[in-house]
Amino acid sequence: MRFRLLLLSLLVFTLAARGDEFEARTFSATDGTKLPYRLLTPANIEPGKKYPLVIFLHGAGERGDDNKAQLKYGAGAFARPDSREKYPCFVFAPQCPKDKKWVDMEWGGATGTAPADPGVMEPLVLGATDALAEEFPIDRDRLYVTGLSMGGFGTWDLITRHPEKFAAAIPVCGGGDKEKAAAAKPVPVWALHGLADNVVMPVRTQDMVAGLRAAGGTAALTEYPGVAHDSWTMAYSEPNLLQWLFAQRRGQPAQKMALAASQYTALAMPPENVFPGSGPLQTAPWFQKLWMMRRTEFSWNKDREQRPVVFFGDSITQGWGTLAKDFPNLFVVNRGISGDTSRGLRYRVKEDVLDLHPRAVSLLIGTNDLALGGTPEQVIENIKAIVAELEKQNRNVRIILNLVMPRGPLAGRFPEKLEKLNGWIREFAKKNGRVVVCDTWSIFDDGKGSCKKDEFPAMLHPNKAGYAKWKTAMSEIFEQLKL
Repeated sequence: MRFRLLLLSLLVFTLAARGDEFEARTFSATDGTKLPYRLLTPANIEPGKKYPLVIFLHGAGERGDDNKAQLKYGAGAFARPDSREKYPCFVFAPQCPKDKKWVDMEWGGATGTAPADPGVMEPLVLGATDALAEEFPIDRDRLYVTGLSMGGFGTWDLITRHPEKFAAAIPVCGGGDKEKAAAAKPVPVWALHGLADNVVMPVRTQDMVAGLRAAGGTAALTEYPGVAHDSWTMAYSEPNLLQWLFAQRRGQPAQKMALAASQYTALAMPPENVFPGSGPLQTAPWFQKLWMMRRTEFSWNKDREQRPVVFFGDSITQGWGTLAKDFPNLFVVNRGISGDTSRGLRYRVKEDVLDLHPRAVSLLIGTNDLALGGTPEQVIENIKAIVAELEKQNRNVRIILNLVMPRGPLAGRFPEKLEKLNGWIREFAKKNGRVVVCDTWSIFDDGKGSCKKDEFPAMLHPNKAGYAKWKTAMSEIFEQLKL
């Protein structure tokens, strides 16, 4: 749980904007009404060049008048240095007052009806957008809108009332009036929603997408199993989201929709029958959400994490937060996911390891398999398959198999199964000849088949002292392998 919460915090922090990238401004309408907003501009505005404008609509929880809270979720995706370099644009992030909505429409229930008058906020947003287009070199054929929750409703409403204005839209965990969905036919849409959302029902997005498609419009739908209302964390982490968005042009055929449609398969945990091998899988909602979050983060970093030493495994690997510090002379990356099993690793070895073209791989897996009722036979067969995939790509890749660590009584003990599995790991390494074993059983065994309380406080995961001992063992192997 500690690791999951830490990761969620890190992802939310990454997707939040610090604020200093966005200038604080205020739009004044002709009737004197004011709209506070933040504006992100391209890092370098070239003379004679026009740039896209993204309207970013926040959720209900960020309403107020501080002109800051609207940057809390999602906006940071546009402000990341890599995003600003690849996709220079203006991002207009207005803030809705506490007693208002982007559109005066109910969020609860399975359906909703769009009012004839959307309310005061939508005209203010459009007025401010027009003012920005007069002030800055903005390409009106590349006007985009995205929003989360309340902002997702605002996004759907804008493109159904004013489809002629927008080149594309990304509504997140929102909804609209399904009877009006056809009106947005000219606008390519990538909609995203968590299937465990109990605040805005997923059917609100599903119906809008279905209505658009029935009318001949172009709409991709990404649904996240096990994810509740905070699907914006996953949505604005989608690796191809900005690439897809900025490829769209008003009045032109939708571009590269396959990028959006492919993301469900790539990031969400697929059905069990898709996983190779045999043995148990983690299927709990918390794990499916963590799976997507971790693998999204891995995908972000893939291009700049080539030729590393990969640590591949479950929570014990994921929890090694000081890897880079502990091995300063090596380029190391962490590809552990808490709760994963050997079948899970077989499924993700391609995208999470092979695509990095690793110099070496440290593999630790099996304790979750056995805890979930799997057998040592199933684990060793999956380990052999993973090693075969690694060697198929690069016969010279260095592979370190870590023995499964002992567990204590509080975590559920099955030392006989662990020792049997570790025996087979040793035997396999001996026959293979190119695989090295790191004896992470003996260094932690208390002599009775259990780990030691001073190194494994919860009797399952090592603490700082435990990781230090593992570091020493791995350092000797790295030196032996001349890495």
